Amino acid sequence: MGKKVVIALTVQASSLYAMSNPSQEDIDNACSLSDDNSGRSPNGTLKDFLSNVYLNQDVRWIGLTNDKGYSVAIDSIFNEPESRDLNFFDVTTIYGSGGRSGNAVAKVKNDSNLVHKLDKYTINFSVYADGNSSKSFHIDPKLAANP
Repeated sequence: MGKKVVIALTVQASSLYAMSNPSQEDIDNACSLSDDNSGRSPNGTLKDFLSNVYLNQDVRWIGLTNDKGYSVAIDSIFNEPESRDLNFFDVTTIYGSGGRSGNAVAKVKNDSNLVHKLDKYTINFSVYADGNSSKSFHIDPKLAANP
């Protein structure tokens, strides 16, 4: 039996927010991913970061920063399954809870066909500065399904 998994996106919020037109590489370099289930990137890149998730269990994405006066909100998770049969979730877009520190939660489908499959997805997030001004960004890591 699997467990719920929390995936944390940690952002160097002040430096990313200060960039006027960051490239995807700039965004990736200002972000790191971790989870509470031994998630890792075999080569250290964000797009190859792989989180192991479990059938019929929740996955929660949270945004973090150590920069005072800034916060990170998960706006949405967008799933682009390679085929219709491999959709990990019931919806293609998982919306965040909103606000300066919103997070997103979804339950992995209870579908044994997903076991040992990989899912590429997009995390859309916003960095909030003092006040309510924010800038939006995205990164593209992966999920792997486990029974």
